[in-house]
Amino acid sequence: MTGRSRTRSLAAIIGMISVVGLVFGLTAPLLNLLLERQGLSGRMIGLNGAMTAFGALIFTPFIPSVAVRLGPFRVLFFTLSATALLLLAFKLLDDYRLWFALRFLMGIAIVVPFLISEIWINQIATPENRGRLLGIYAASISAGFGAGPLLMQLTGVDGWTPFIVAALLVLVAIGAITMARSDRPYLDPKGHKSPLPYMRAAPIAILAGLMYGAIETGIFGLLPVFGVRSGFSEGMAAAQLTVIAAGNILLQYPVGWLADKAPARRVLMLCAVTGVLGGLLLPAVKDSLLMWPLLFFWGGTITGMYTVALTMLGRKYTGLALASANAALILAYNAGAMGGPPLLGQAMDLVDPDGLVYGLAGFFLIFVIANLVVPRERAATAA
Repeated sequence: MTGRSRTRSLAAIIGMISVVGLVFGLTAPLLNLLLERQGLSGRMIGLNGAMTAFGALIFTPFIPSVAVRLGPFRVLFFTLSATALLLLAFKLLDDYRLWFALRFLMGIAIVVPFLISEIWINQIATPENRGRLLGIYAASISAGFGAGPLLMQLTGVDGWTPFIVAALLVLVAIGAITMARSDRPYLDPKGHKSPLPYMRAAPIAILAGLMYGAIETGIFGLLPVFGVRSGFSEGMAAAQLTVIAAGNILLQYPVGWLADKAPARRVLMLCAVTGVLGGLLLPAVKDSLLMWPLLFFWGGTITGMYTVALTMLGRKYTGLALASANAALILAYNAGAMGGPPLLGQAMDLVDPDGLVYGLAGFFLIFVIANLVVPRERAATAA
């Protein structure tokens, strides 16, 4: 791949994934706030949101083989188009019981851009800049997530406007990926493997994906509910998400740089310990100005775990083995995203509302313990 095509591919990936992140950052809190208005419990809101992760969990193992058979660009075009239609269906079928099915289908559609873009950017990266490029990638997703709640303040929660805007944004993502249609990632059809063996071969990276899925979806789905139950307005609750996303954006490049210079497991430990402390401290400072810097650094910690996990897999695997390892990471992410919100919603119902952040601290603590106990993985393995 030439330098020009690398630049074009990177621009296309960043453009597409930023917009997809924006759509996700808008719709996840939007749908959950609408469910909160209907008087649903935190547990039911969490279960509804978990259906997106369940759909992704079911479909992810098939993505590498489908992408080989149909081509990465065709799969991206089809799933992004389906995402735009599903966004409109949420408003058309305004019933939380039907939203279980719609969120399941949304999970199938929206996981594809994430997996293919991660494979693609790892193919572009070199050993010297992998952590930093993945930091830029993660920051781009976070920029979208952070802009989503801000956009919700402009579109409002009521009516068709937020759903139409989200669908139009998906069309922008399709336009972005078209920029690099001729530079799509190469997937060798002879190299396809199941993602399951990679869960055993890279346990710490996969566990980081699992914890990140539980923590990130729990925060972006339930923190607005936590904010409202803590006495903040809906706009202020959305602003809390924006500050977390700002930490994600601005701290990912430093985290990626650190992962290029230091052992990845040490960087993961630093992120997890910071996550534990942030979750324990937030209830004590949520009524003061200290809440805002805490949310900022906490946000960088959350996405930093996924950035470093991607870096670890990119160092260890190449070719379609990397695609399958990435699929294993996304499987773990979506398993966490499916199980995390219901557990965190239940915790918030039991200790209203601080159970949410105590539960998040507990997830970080599980990872800290595992990182201390699990032996170091074997040396890098080629495809």
